[in-house]
Amino acid sequence: MNSVLKAPISTAAKFMLVLFVLVGAIRIADFIFYGKELRNVFSGVGFSLMAYGLYKNGFTSPAQDRNGRLASYVGATLVLGAIAARYLA
Repeated sequence: MNSVLKAPISTAAKFMLVLFVLVGAIRIADFIFYGKELRNVFSGVGFSLMAYGLYKNGFTSPAQDRNGRLASYVGATLVLGAIAARYLA
């Protein structure tokens, strides 16, 4: 365990964190209650993964947490895939 305490994330990062969590929850609710389309699950999980990555790393240029960085990359890929599925399929 690292003994150095992590500095709290900035106000802009908190705003983006809340935004990612809300959009992810809306997309998952849209899948459960309305459309049953797989792209809604992909975008909901993607936004949730990006929120996790933002929580772990904030807006720092060198990401301290490798898992957070990987979660952000996978989440962004899922969201872009859901957008592509929406408009190209």
